[in-house]
Amino acid sequence: MTRRLPNGGCREGIVLAPAWSAFLVSALFGGEAFANEPKISPPVTVVISEFMATNDSQLQDLEGEYRDWVELYNYGSEPVELSDLFLTDSRKKMKKWRLPDRVLPGGEYVIIWESREGSAIRLNRKGDYLGLVDAEGQRILHDFGKRYPKQIQNISFGLFGSWKPGKPLSAFSGFLQVPTPKRKNSNALRGVVESVSLSEKRGFHESGFRLELTTKTPQATIRYTLNGSRPTAESGEVYEEPILIDRTSVLRVGAFKFGFKPSKIKTHTYLFSQDVVRQSPDGLPPEGFPYLWGENHVDYGIDPDVIEDPRFGDQFVDGLKSLPVISLVAELKDLFDAETGIYARAGEDGREWERPCSFEILNADGKDSLQVDAGLRIRGGFSRLPLNPKHAFRVFFRDEYGPAKLKAKLFPDGRAKAFDHIDLRTFQNYSWSYQRDPRAIFLRDQFNRDLQLAMGQPAARGEYYHLFLNGQYWGIYNTCERPKASYGVTYFGGKKSDYDAVKKGNTPGTRLNVMATDGNLEAWRRLWEQAKAGLESNEAYFKLLGRHPDGAENPDQEVLLDAENLIDYMLVIFYGGNLDAPVTYFGRNRSSNNWHSIFHREGRDGFQFFVWDAEHTFLDVNEDRTGPFPAGIEYRTSNPQYLWQQCLENAEFRMVAADRIHAAFFNGGVLNTDVIRKRFLARAAELELAVVCESARWGDVVEHFPGHRRPGEVSPDRVFTRLDWEREIDRVANDYMVRRSDVVLGQLYAQGLWPDVVPPRLNQHGGTVRTGFALAFDQPHEGVTVYVTLDGTDPREIGGDVSLRALPYRQPIPIDRKTEVKARSYRDGEWSALTHVWFKVTSS
Repeated sequence: MTRRLPNGGCREGIVLAPAWSAFLVSALFGGEAFANEPKISPPVTVVISEFMATNDSQLQDLEGEYRDWVELYNYGSEPVELSDLFLTDSRKKMKKWRLPDRVLPGGEYVIIWESREGSAIRLNRKGDYLGLVDAEGQRILHDFGKRYPKQIQNISFGLFGSWKPGKPLSAFSGFLQVPTPKRKNSNALRGVVESVSLSEKRGFHESGFRLELTTKTPQATIRYTLNGSRPTAESGEVYEEPILIDRTSVLRVGAFKFGFKPSKIKTHTYLFSQDVVRQSPDGLPPEGFPYLWGENHVDYGIDPDVIEDPRFGDQFVDGLKSLPVISLVAELKDLFDAETGIYARAGEDGREWERPCSFEILNADGKDSLQVDAGLRIRGGFSRLPLNPKHAFRVFFRDEYGPAKLKAKLFPDGRAKAFDHIDLRTFQNYSWSYQRDPRAIFLRDQFNRDLQLAMGQPAARGEYYHLFLNGQYWGIYNTCERPKASYGVTYFGGKKSDYDAVKKGNTPGTRLNVMATDGNLEAWRRLWEQAKAGLESNEAYFKLLGRHPDGAENPDQEVLLDAENLIDYMLVIFYGGNLDAPVTYFGRNRSSNNWHSIFHREGRDGFQFFVWDAEHTFLDVNEDRTGPFPAGIEYRTSNPQYLWQQCLENAEFRMVAADRIHAAFFNGGVLNTDVIRKRFLARAAELELAVVCESARWGDVVEHFPGHRRPGEVSPDRVFTRLDWEREIDRVANDYMVRRSDVVLGQLYAQGLWPDVVPPRLNQHGGTVRTGFALAFDQPHEGVTVYVTLDGTDPREIGGDVSLRALPYRQPIPIDRKTEVKARSYRDGEWSALTHVWFKVTSS
């Protein structure tokens, strides 16, 4: 990660964000690491005595932030005017950054902090040039050779020993044992302590064991903790003999030796399922955990009422092992301190409310486990409220903690193998943990995203995990990809800088309810303005698609909209009866919520829309969210559904919409009743056993809303169990989904999106056939002609004419090779939706 110093004026106390890197021990010592000898030219008596390019936790500026810094030292007896000098990170630009206007007395130091306001000089943690230059910008007064080496997290680099002016300084340059800002420098590091080896692997264990810890560095002291804190040279238990581990434990361990860089801190979570069953049965805090989390509602432990129930208790262990585990380990004060803890202060957001943590994935079979150090925040909106005891998390992978990316295949059907961040989502609306709602199924949000993906559209993939927080079971969570620039790079190509990631949000300093989390809003505004101006004409509509008025590609016109993506996105919204996105019923349809989009500025895809936070779904089977709604008429509330409404003015868009509706609701389409029920029940089966664990952890939460009852609730002290979950699963699958497809089709017909002319029906709807198969269509109704193409083109021309490539169906068509068939019914100037299939041919 690259860090920058300010351009222009500066103050004493600016800052550099932290970073971390491995390094070669050979680069630490001696002058051979520097190709050129640094120079000091009297009478200027100032040197770069020390700097830190990876300041994560060592030194705070006056604002209490950790920024990287450069220390200058006047080793002479006379004062020096710093504004006559320059710092540079490039030999080609000697006057890159003028030092601040101040006098540095003889024998004194000054700290220059990195500024976040503009950038000229860069302190690169991977190694770079850094030099002090005279007033004319001609002579280098001091540097560290052509390139200083890779930097180490929280370790400073500078001059040490008895260096003297006029002597070669490279022999006196290196990493320092202790950062010494504004003081005489410490000695150089003598080496690095070898990492600690553990005799037992992380993960599930059935019986206790003695854990042995070793390091190859002689005379190094091994220290460990069991409370989530990171051991240091002064803190943690000193390892003297094997440690008995016979209960669920989080062990953090490191090795230390004076004059050496400490080893990497390792974190191992050991899970004993029979011990988890007994965690805090009285609801009191486990050892070290607080009684209060700021204003949060506090809840701990596994409910004995569930564990001792013969219908469920025996299934807890199997349920615990039915999903992989994510273990988060952090300093308890970073989580629960009333002033600084992110869990206690869940409403706070931003980088200053990010805390270091260990992130582990554990599987019951012991395979594919991993651990990385990362940054942890609370995520979400509604879930942040203090009365909610179960918050959601976002994990950031940054080089200041560990790897800059998490390299793992988290989503088996996805392309992503590296992640900048992931979400650990939980369930707020229709949950047991917050609203004591018997409609909790923990599937609504993810299943809506599953539907979008199944329709062939980009979507945020997600999987289910059990979460442990410092060894305490915290319930079922849902990982989720985030539709940001990094997602675009993974699935669409290009660079992060090519993308705009636009979503519902509040743009700071404006009244806008739309924001760009990556890139900017310029293309989004162009899209909205063109849609607002009206899309009835083909010229206006096709312009959004990067085409000429006749529908032909126009390479000189940018593509702002993917019509099929928008249609499929809206069909998922309509099917779920989504009350809270992209137009929210809770704002009485005048505001938007819960939508994301990605736009590749250099591509030809247009904006791609993503279903998000789809919890208010699968409720009332007769719910109608087709609109039209007022949200979006003003730019500040612009949203995808407003684009949909404007596109409906255009006949070509309505035809495409009819085609996508036909593909989704008929012939085994994603929203076909039998297909969607099967998919839904398969997802539910993943949670069937795990729900017992969620019930034991959160099914007994006390009433948060006195006097307010959710549907079906009988009392404020009721414990929710898997039986409640099964009842709601049954209602969604066997009532809502059995009837919903027909209901939505009726709503779309009322919008004029389902033509009166019935699409052609085939004797086989695509697939593999034997050589000589004769493709036949059902006898069309009187006055209806079926037009067919076998070359992939549409039988209907733009504007409604019959394509010259289309033939009227008269008799069965022999299929003797791989063939793409497109067919439409036509009557009195009106076309049906498209029937589109592929045939493969086999001789067997």
